[in-house]
Amino acid sequence: MNNKGFIERRAHRRLNIRLPLKFNKEGIGRSNIFRNMTINVSTGGAYFETTAEDIEVGDRIALEVEIPSGDARFPLQGKIVTVGEVVRRSIIEDQPNKDGLKFSRYGVAARFQKDLDLQF
Repeated sequence: MNNKGFIERRAHRRLNIRLPLKFNKEGIGRSNIFRNMTINVSTGGAYFETTAEDIEVGDRIALEVEIPSGDARFPLQGKIVTVGEVVRRSIIEDQPNKDGLKFSRYGVAARFQKDLDLQF
Protein backbone atom coordinates (compact mmCIF):
# COMPACT_ATOMS: atom_id res chain seq x y z
CA MET A 1 0.00 0.00 0.00
CA ASN A 2 1.15 3.53 -0.69
CA ASN A 3 0.94 6.42 1.78
CA LYS A 4 -2.64 7.22 0.69
CA GLY A 5 -3.93 3.75 1.53
CA PHE A 6 -4.16 2.55 -2.09
CA ILE A 7 -2.65 -0.69 -3.32
CA GLU A 8 0.15 0.09 -5.76
CA ARG A 9 -0.22 -1.98 -8.93
CA ARG A 10 2.73 -0.53 -10.82
CA ALA A 11 5.78 -2.74 -11.22
CA HIS A 12 8.14 0.26 -11.47
CA ARG A 13 8.38 3.34 -9.27
CA ARG A 14 7.65 6.55 -11.15
CA LEU A 15 9.72 9.68 -10.85
CA ASN A 16 7.81 12.92 -11.42
CA ILE A 17 10.44 14.58 -13.58
CA ARG A 18 10.23 16.79 -16.63
CA LEU A 19 12.86 15.82 -19.18
CA PRO A 20 13.09 16.80 -22.86
CA LEU A 21 11.63 14.03 -25.02
CA LYS A 22 11.67 13.33 -28.76
CA PHE A 23 9.48 10.63 -30.26
CA ASN A 24 8.13 9.38 -33.55
CA LYS A 25 6.01 6.46 -34.65
CA GLU A 26 8.12 3.49 -35.62
CA GLY A 27 8.27 2.96 -39.37
CA ILE A 28 7.34 6.56 -40.22
CA GLY A 29 10.91 7.79 -40.49
CA ARG A 30 12.69 10.57 -38.71
CA SER A 31 10.82 13.31 -40.59
CA ASN A 32 7.87 13.38 -38.15
CA ILE A 33 9.65 13.88 -34.85
CA PHE A 34 7.65 15.41 -32.00
CA ARG A 35 9.35 17.27 -29.17
CA ASN A 36 7.74 17.25 -25.73
CA MET A 37 8.55 16.94 -22.03
CA THR A 38 8.03 13.92 -19.83
CA ILE A 39 5.64 14.22 -16.91
CA ASN A 40 6.96 11.12 -15.19
CA VAL A 41 9.40 8.33 -16.01
CA SER A 42 10.20 4.89 -14.61
CA THR A 43 12.45 2.06 -15.74
CA GLY A 44 9.35 0.53 -17.32
CA GLY A 45 7.87 3.47 -19.19
CA ALA A 46 7.09 7.17 -19.50
CA TYR A 47 4.09 9.47 -19.45
CA PHE A 48 4.03 12.67 -21.49
CA GLU A 49 1.64 15.13 -23.10
CA THR A 50 1.52 15.91 -26.81
CA THR A 51 -0.57 17.56 -29.49
CA ALA A 52 0.20 14.70 -31.92
CA GLU A 53 -3.23 13.48 -33.02
CA ASP A 54 -2.21 10.30 -34.83
CA ILE A 55 -0.76 8.46 -31.81
CA GLU A 56 -3.01 5.53 -30.85
CA VAL A 57 -2.98 2.74 -28.25
CA GLY A 58 -0.86 -0.11 -29.59
CA ASP A 59 1.46 2.12 -31.65
CA ARG A 60 5.17 1.51 -31.27
CA ILE A 61 7.16 4.70 -30.86
CA ALA A 62 10.88 5.43 -30.89
CA LEU A 63 11.74 7.49 -27.79
CA GLU A 64 14.74 9.62 -26.92
CA VAL A 65 14.82 11.18 -23.44
CA GLU A 66 17.50 13.78 -22.76
CA ILE A 67 19.32 13.61 -19.45
CA PRO A 68 20.71 17.06 -18.62
CA SER A 69 23.90 17.33 -16.62
CA GLY A 70 23.14 17.64 -12.95
CA ASP A 71 24.95 18.04 -9.71
CA ALA A 72 27.85 15.97 -8.41
CA ARG A 73 25.63 12.88 -8.05
CA PHE A 74 25.02 12.70 -11.83
CA PRO A 75 27.37 15.13 -13.57
CA LEU A 76 27.16 13.53 -17.02
CA GLN A 77 24.85 14.63 -19.80
CA GLY A 78 23.34 12.04 -22.12
CA LYS A 79 20.18 10.50 -23.47
CA ILE A 80 18.10 7.37 -23.10
CA VAL A 81 17.05 5.72 -26.35
CA THR A 82 14.40 3.00 -26.50
CA VAL A 83 11.18 1.84 -28.13
CA GLY A 84 7.84 2.00 -26.36
CA GLU A 85 4.30 0.80 -26.92
CA VAL A 86 1.46 3.25 -26.31
CA VAL A 87 -0.69 1.66 -23.60
CA ARG A 88 -2.91 4.64 -22.84
CA ARG A 89 -3.94 7.81 -24.67
CA SER A 90 -6.44 10.26 -23.25
CA ILE A 91 -7.54 13.74 -24.21
CA ILE A 92 -6.50 16.28 -21.61
CA GLU A 93 -8.32 19.38 -22.79
CA ASP A 94 -8.97 21.56 -25.77
CA GLN A 95 -7.01 24.79 -25.51
CA PRO A 96 -7.01 27.90 -27.69
CA ASN A 97 -3.77 28.78 -29.44
CA LYS A 98 -2.52 32.35 -29.93
CA ASP A 99 -4.97 32.79 -32.84
CA GLY A 100 -7.93 31.64 -30.71
CA LEU A 101 -8.26 28.31 -32.55
CA LYS A 102 -8.70 25.29 -30.29
CA PHE A 103 -6.31 22.36 -30.34
CA SER A 104 -6.25 19.13 -28.37
CA ARG A 105 -3.58 17.84 -26.02
CA TYR A 106 -3.26 14.17 -25.25
CA GLY A 107 -1.76 12.32 -22.30
CA VAL A 108 0.26 9.34 -23.53
CA ALA A 109 1.57 6.46 -21.43
CA ALA A 110 4.20 4.32 -23.15
CA ARG A 111 5.61 1.03 -21.83
CA PHE A 112 9.23 0.45 -22.80
CA GLN A 113 9.61 -2.56 -25.10
CA LYS A 114 13.40 -2.64 -25.26
CA ASP A 115 16.12 -2.29 -22.66
CA LEU A 116 17.04 1.32 -22.02
CA ASP A 117 20.15 2.40 -23.93
CA LEU A 118 21.92 5.15 -21.97
CA GLN A 119 24.22 7.13 -24.28
CA PHE A 120 26.75 9.78 -23.20
